[in-house]
Amino acid sequence: MYMLALLCVELVITGVILMLANPLYKGFVKEHQVLLKPTIVAPVSLWLMDKLRVADRLPESISKIHHMMFGLYGSKTAMIRTKCFIVRILSYSILIVIGSTFLGWASDVGAEMLAYGSGLLLFLPFLLYKNLASQLLKKKRQMLLDLPEMVNQIVLLVNAGETVQKALMRCIERNPNVQKSPLLTELSIAAYEIGMNASFTKSMEDFNKRCGVQEVSLFTTTLLLNYKRGGDELVMSLKELSFTLWEKRKSIAKTLGEEASSKMVFPMVFIFLVVMIVVAAPAILMMEQ
Repeated sequence: MYMLALLCVELVITGVILMLANPLYKGFVKEHQVLLKPTIVAPVSLWLMDKLRVADRLPESISKIHHMMFGLYGSKTAMIRTKCFIVRILSYSILIVIGSTFLGWASDVGAEMLAYGSGLLLFLPFLLYKNLASQLLKKKRQMLLDLPEMVNQIVLLVNAGETVQKALMRCIERNPNVQKSPLLTELSIAAYEIGMNASFTKSMEDFNKRCGVQEVSLFTTTLLLNYKRGGDELVMSLKELSFTLWEKRKSIAKTLGEEASSKMVFPMVFIFLVVMIVVAAPAILMMEQ
C-alpha cells in the first residue's frame, strides 16, 4: 500500500513542477526537442537544474562534459548541448524513479524494486558519459585515418602549381563523402570561410580548435608556417608530416583490428558451447537409455 502512496506523491510532485516549469521552458524545449528526449519531463528537469544550481555544484563534471561537446560539435553549440545532456540525465532519472516505484507496486516487490532503480540511477550518468567519450574517441580516430590522405592530396595539388587555399578547396570538391568524414566536414567550414574572404590564418586556427586533435594541430601549424613561402619548403614539410601521419594511421588500424578480434571472443565462445551441446546431447541421451 505504501508503494501506491509513494507513487501518487511522486506523480503529484512531478505534475506540479511540470505546471510551474512548462510556461518558463516551453520555448527552449520546442527549439531543442531533439536533444532533450524524453521531452515529456524536460521542463521538470530544466526547473530542477536551475533551482538546484547544478552548474554551480558540479563545475568539474560539467566542464568535462562541455569539453567533450566542444570536441564533438564545436564551440557554437557546445554550451547548449552540455545543458541538454544534463537535462537528459535528470529526465531519465525522474522516469526511472517513477517507473521503479510503479513496478514495485504492480509486482508487489516493493522496496526491492526501488533498490534496483537506485542502482540504475547511480550508473546512468556514468553510462551516458562513457557513450559520449566513445563518440569523441571514434571521431578523433576517424580524423586521424582521413588526415594522411588529405595531406597527400594537398602535396600533389601544390606540386601541380595550385595555391594552398585552392588545394584545400579542391580536397573538398573532389570528395563526394564530405559529410561522412568529420575531418573533411570541419575543413569544408574552413574552406567556406576562406571563400568568403575570411583570413586564411584565422580560418585554419578555428579549424584546428574545432578538431581538437594533436596531429591536426601539427598539420595546421606546418601549413601556417610555410604556406606563404610555398614551393619546395612547403612540400618537403608536408611530406615529412605525411610520413609521420601514415605511421600513426597504421598504429590506429592495428588497434582497431585488435579491438575487433577481442569483440569476436564472446560470440566464438557462445558458438563453441552450442556446438558442444549439440554434439554431446545425443551421447548423454544414449547413456541414460
